[in-house]
Amino acid sequence: MVVRTRRAMLRTLGSTVALVTAGTALGACAAGQGAQARPTARANVAKVTFQLYVVGIPINATTTKLIQDFVDQEFNSRHKGVQATWQIDGGMPGVTAAILAGSPAPVSLSSCCGDWPVVLPFLEPLNAYLQQDNVDTTIWPPNLVAQLKVGGRLYGVPVDAAAQAYIYRQDILDELGLSYPAPDWTYLDAQRLWNACTSNKGGKQRSGGTIPWSAGGPFPGIALLAGFGGAYQDSTYTHCLLDRPGSIAAGEFAFDLLWRKVCVQGDGTPVPALATGQVVFSQGADPSLLWAVQNLGTATKWDFIPYPRWPVRPATVGQSSWYALNAFAPDKELAWELFRFSAVDTAWSRFYMRLTLSPPAQLSLLEEWEALVRNVAPILAHKSLKYWREPAQAGEAYPGFEFFKYQPVEAGALVSQTWGQIWNQQLGVAEGFTSLARQIDALQGAGAAESPPPTAAQRVAAAAAARRKFPAVGPGLAPVTAGL
Repeated sequence: MVVRTRRAMLRTLGSTVALVTAGTALGACAAGQGAQARPTARANVAKVTFQLYVVGIPINATTTKLIQDFVDQEFNSRHKGVQATWQIDGGMPGVTAAILAGSPAPVSLSSCCGDWPVVLPFLEPLNAYLQQDNVDTTIWPPNLVAQLKVGGRLYGVPVDAAAQAYIYRQDILDELGLSYPAPDWTYLDAQRLWNACTSNKGGKQRSGGTIPWSAGGPFPGIALLAGFGGAYQDSTYTHCLLDRPGSIAAGEFAFDLLWRKVCVQGDGTPVPALATGQVVFSQGADPSLLWAVQNLGTATKWDFIPYPRWPVRPATVGQSSWYALNAFAPDKELAWELFRFSAVDTAWSRFYMRLTLSPPAQLSLLEEWEALVRNVAPILAHKSLKYWREPAQAGEAYPGFEFFKYQPVEAGALVSQTWGQIWNQQLGVAEGFTSLARQIDALQGAGAAESPPPTAAQRVAAAAAARRKFPAVGPGLAPVTAGL
């Protein structure tokens, strides 16, 4: 009854809504789309911009029209007096800057990973909206929902439900006379296999695989830490747990492989070296299926395999992209309807599955996704797609980012500095992790006593300053913006 009443209200918005919200200058988006022109209101029409998470396909005139046509058919035609325009995800610093300046910004937001803490002060809690529409959060993977909660309030929901799998080159294993790994392979099996694949002939380095330990992300190795019985921090986001035995064991396992070039860092996206044979196993996240179809094709013998079994518990990296509500949207009801259209209802998910081959957000759609992908891309008909969905369905998918509650920028700077020292072998893993935990705990303790807390403007300014101050921490590493 509540849903029908609210939607009926939206259908009769007409002249009662004087809403003009538009895309702000977000900077370069992930797919290279420029900022959208600010629309102007015409009589009896509420023009509004919202974001859709779209990755893995070129954003050009054709795909833009394709997606907008879908929005027109599935949303605008059902909401009289509303003209919604989609905008690709990305550019959260630009969104927050626009809000602070009082400029129009998308009413429903989406982005990924390290953008989350930057935009968190500008997000609307979702609890009441989900409750009034009887939306049960168990439709999404619980570990991924948990990362989007702060103080018992939920501020976002996942875009993707799938766990990561590994893509591996079977032809190279054939050439080396190595057996393919069994689906229940362990971290020790992986270590032996990756070692056996590693070589340096004629100055050409080949590494066995990638490992989920990227210093380019907000926090590296969350799934690996969990698999070894460790953790980055406790559930309150205030206490660092890197000094625990499981965390140190995970770090020693990862850094040993990285130092010896048996593995290279992975953040989820297949490394290009997989296509050239310079890496044999590579983690995959969306848009890995599309990447594999385009870059490996039928000329290369390859398949998917799940993450190896870690010593304490199975764990894989889950997707960290999210949808959220702009707390400063002029019309919360309309903003919620757009949020629901992209994040909760299934029409967009099904369209997105077909458009990008990426897995959907909701667990109930994963079996349907697997069948659809096999039909859309015949090359995937006999690939082991179940290794993408099974860990998510079993609750084994862990987020690719976290952040500390107090002074997230400063905590991230400490992570960057310590990771760089360990990478350059200026510190041992145990020494570095223990020192880092003590420093972060002290930082969080000081932050808890602060009054008043930093304003939204101060957080944005601090995030920008940290990006300028802390560049790459090791060879080939992306800038670390932990906690931003």
